[in-house]
Amino acid sequence: MTRLVVTCIVTGGLLVSASLSLQAKKVEFPEKDPAITFEVPDGWTSENGPDGRIYFTAPDGFKFGVVASPGVKNAADAEALVPKVLQSMCDAMKCADYKMEEKHTADMGKIWLTAREASGKVDGTEMSLNAVVFSVTSGKYFSIVGASTKAIDEAHGKDMNAVLKSIAPVD
Repeated sequence: MTRLVVTCIVTGGLLVSASLSLQAKKVEFPEKDPAITFEVPDGWTSENGPDGRIYFTAPDGFKFGVVASPGVKNAADAEALVPKVLQSMCDAMKCADYKMEEKHTADMGKIWLTAREASGKVDGTEMSLNAVVFSVTSGKYFSIVGASTKAIDEAHGKDMNAVLKSIAPVD
């Protein structure tokens, strides 16, 4: 299992979350020129990664990462990026039986997003790969990309939805 976790971190960070506690920590991102805020569960740690990325880790080791996506200029770019990211993750993880689900797009107030989930097996373990690209009213785009075992993804899907719903532009 440790090898799977390392593989997922290398491919862009794990898209995961543990149960959101009643308290949450508000985060501004990017650190130097904040454009968005979102909430992560209290008690999680954060770590700055390369290229301005930030990773959040739950007490049980679950992770998800956020990165600015300056190459994305519009919805068409975002929708084209998501399947490429998932395929790259699959290739890096050497997934067998790779399948990508249909795209989902949504307007959530001042946030627009496109997302897809894919699945595959790594060393016989069922994996869920996720990619979300979203924009705020300023026209800046950001991505959340990661992977986890299918069981963990299913167990924490509601929590990740809560994180996504908390995204807002900085006032």
